[in-house]
Amino acid sequence: FVTPGFIMSMYALLRSSHTPPTEDQIEESLAGNLCRCTGYRPIVDAFRVFAKTNDQAYTDRSSLSLEGGEFICPSTGKPCSCGSKTVGKDASKQMICSDRYGPVSYSEIDGSTYTDKELIFPPELLLRKLTYLRLSGSGGLKWYRPLRLQHVLELKAKHPDAKLITGNTEVGIEMRLKGIQYKVLISVTHIPELNMLSVTADGLEIGAAVRLSELMKFFRKVMTERVAYESSSCKAFVEQIKWFAGTQIKNVASIGGNICTASPISDLNPLWMAAGAKFRIIDCKGNIRTVLAENFFLGYRKVDLESSEILLSIFLPWTRPFEYVKEFKQAHRRDDDIAIVNAGMRVCLEEKDEKWLVSSASIVYGGVAPLSLSASKTKDFLLGKSWNQELLQGALKVLEKEILLKENAPGGMVEF
Repeated sequence: FVTPGFIMSMYALLRSSHTPPTEDQIEESLAGNLCRCTGYRPIVDAFRVFAKTNDQAYTDRSSLSLEGGEFICPSTGKPCSCGSKTVGKDASKQMICSDRYGPVSYSEIDGSTYTDKELIFPPELLLRKLTYLRLSGSGGLKWYRPLRLQHVLELKAKHPDAKLITGNTEVGIEMRLKGIQYKVLISVTHIPELNMLSVTADGLEIGAAVRLSELMKFFRKVMTERVAYESSSCKAFVEQIKWFAGTQIKNVASIGGNICTASPISDLNPLWMAAGAKFRIIDCKGNIRTVLAENFFLGYRKVDLESSEILLSIFLPWTRPFEYVKEFKQAHRRDDDIAIVNAGMRVCLEEKDEKWLVSSASIVYGGVAPLSLSASKTKDFLLGKSWNQELLQGALKVLEKEILLKENAPGGMVEF
């Protein structure tokens, strides 16, 4: 039964919105809801009343008229005379289509009165004080929820094979569907250092447990406050996260979880690499080291992270003037689907002798190898050359030879 899911998604959007949502926001909020029976159009049409929009764009009779004055019958989709006021002798026996399909008034449902009778959020939940939790499950499973980073490090030292979780979107699938057993799970959802979002002079510091939805909001805020050329990476991430998954997943899935899973079809890892991001790693003794994103991924679901270490934060540098970062993703469908192939690309141009030369570049693909793959030969081909169509065509030829797709490529559909 899909209806309750749609209703709750729309309810959550309305409760969390300070202003009436746009149509795009409504459609985005429903991206995680699948429907195999009714179809999306009538559902979206029903929810559209909550958005600020021009109702006549969907209900005006003129939209059913041809330029020559002929009326398009909504019943048949063909020109007819039922929209005319002068009809034949049997007019009294006919139901005029234009009356049946006249403009619908939404004046009584403007989407702004739903809060009048809405129950308030339970005060006892707002006042509840967070506490450290330790739970036991079947088969000796232990689940911890520490509140301090130091406690996380102590638990990790005691249980080196413990899995850190936030939204449980990856580990949960492994345990329920793949039969993988983990003895110790550590929830890091309430660790302040892992949830930090900081703006510095050189870039952005992002805690490893930050949720994807929060990251999108943060990036959008940064884009409005900084000069445009500094936030090219932010714009690319916002566009990529938009198609990453449904809202329900993005509300709980974390940055660090996606990075450390090291999926070869991760939508974000190619962008971290291309944008020159750095990963800050902390061990159980509190020692911190920094690794470039492009050096962090070692193989299929293997990363430069010891059992005594955890990912602390990600540093994303500002882009410079005439430096551009772009995302790419091709999937079976746009919403809520894994990629066949994805990519993160960056190029920095400098003017010399009235020409724009490539001073720096990075091209990283996902879905074509066991790990996110940097096209280093193609990058070297671009460096120092004039930026034009001829250069791009030459780069495509180099890329075609550099990245050879095998039949078992992670993204599949090699022929495509």
